Amino acid sequence: MNPFRLELESSVQVDAARESVWSVFADISRWTDWCSVCRKADVEPGFNWSHGQRIALRFRMAGVSVPFNVTITESEPGQRVAWASTKFSVTAVRTFTFTEAAPGQTLVTDHKLFTSPVLPVRLFYPRPIIRSMTESMLADLKAEAERAVQT
Repeated sequence: MNPFRLELESSVQVDAARESVWSVFADISRWTDWCSVCRKADVEPGFNWSHGQRIALRFRMAGVSVPFNVTITESEPGQRVAWASTKFSVTAVRTFTFTEAAPGQTLVTDHKLFTSPVLPVRLFYPRPIIRSMTESMLADLKAEAERAVQT
C-alpha cells in the first residue's frame, strides 16, 4: 500500500428521485440550513457547478471549524461532481455521484482521495473523524431530500 495515498468512500440510499436529491445538493446556499457539518458555503456569482468554479467551505471536523477552498474539477450536474483542494501539501479530491438505485431511490456516494508527495497520509490522516463527518453529511442530505419530497 502506498503510504502517500488514502481513499475513503461512503454511500447512502435516499428515498427520493435523483433529480430531487441533486436539487437539494446543488443549492449550496442552503447547505448550512440542513447540513450539520457545514458552517459556511460561499460561491462566486453565477455559480452553476461548472468546471473551474470555486467554493469557499467551512466544515466542522471534531468540533473545529476547518476552512477549505475547493475548485470544481468534474461536473455532470445531477450525476457526478468532483472538487479538489490542496492544503499542507495534501491534495484532496472529493467526488459525489448520484445513481438511480431503483425508481424513486438514489444512491449517493462520496469518494475521497488524499495524496501527498511528502506526507504519508495513509499513516496519519484522521480516518475516523473524516468518516464521521462524511456520514453525517450524507445522513443530513438523505433527511433533507426525503423531507423535501414529502412536502
